[in-house]
Amino acid sequence: MADLSTNSDQSTSANSAALIPPLLLELHQAAEALRDNLANLDQSARPYEHYLLQPPFARHAAQQLEGSFERPFALAGALFSSLSYGEEAGNDARNTLQIPGLLCVPAETIALASRLNEAKFAFTDAVKVFRDSTEKRPAYERDRRLRDLFADAGFPRLHLRQCYRQILLCPERPDALAVSWIKARKSIRKVTVDWCERKLVQMDPQGADPGIQYQRQLLAGLHRSQHDDLRQVQVQSRPNLQVAEIFRGDEGERYHQVGYAAMPVLVVSDESRQLPEYSRVGNEPPEGRRRQRRDLSLDREAFLPALRVHLRHQG
Repeated sequence: MADLSTNSDQSTSANSAALIPPLLLELHQAAEALRDNLANLDQSARPYEHYLLQPPFARHAAQQLEGSFERPFALAGALFSSLSYGEEAGNDARNTLQIPGLLCVPAETIALASRLNEAKFAFTDAVKVFRDSTEKRPAYERDRRLRDLFADAGFPRLHLRQCYRQILLCPERPDALAVSWIKARKSIRKVTVDWCERKLVQMDPQGADPGIQYQRQLLAGLHRSQHDDLRQVQVQSRPNLQVAEIFRGDEGERYHQVGYAAMPVLVVSDESRQLPEYSRVGNEPPEGRRRQRRDLSLDREAFLPALRVHLRHQG
């Protein structure tokens, strides 16, 4: 029975592995089609309205994409089609490029974005099936096999989180849009030396990453009196732009949450090529003051950057 189960897992793994390269090709083709379509909108004789916000992290994203807010549709297209790690992104899968805002676009663009979203769903499902079929293997081996698949398909620096996240759409034109900033949330928790060591080993089981090995050396050299001063700082989210649709009828207003706009929300246009009525917010997210007193007790620079672990000041 065990042999049958093993053979079944191997068959599922092989089948899901075979699906990934063509799905990756479709994903990139759909992203490129949307990128080209959006770039053309910047050249339109009758411009479409746009509303992109420029907090520091959005300006940083524009620099990484080598784009400009003066060409907002091309910039959005570059963001949507950015599916691999940039030169400065490192290997931290939590980091994504974010530019919040709204773009008024024709129905053709909505259709292309829907196609890209569907390609993302299919790719995400295939990766999940592959991982599930290899769950009995060590985590580092599963990740290596997956990365080998991406490399063999021609995409060695694939950024999974950017491949997974969906483009928010308003395919039915609302009467208005409610836009607001939601503050970032931060948590600070005590961690142990052993926990840090295990996590660093998991990140670099072969000992091939000099940065991770240097952090292990720092941890090993930490004085015993400081073992209780390790704190992991987790920023659960950047300040997010929340967008909701408002539909007006005889029975009043109906609200529908579109979601958090880490990337521009695409809103279908009418003949005016203008966005629906929408609320404006400050270009800079509101500054959160919560936990400030606890933050002041931590070193500004991370002691173990890969784990976002800081040292607490003694006394």
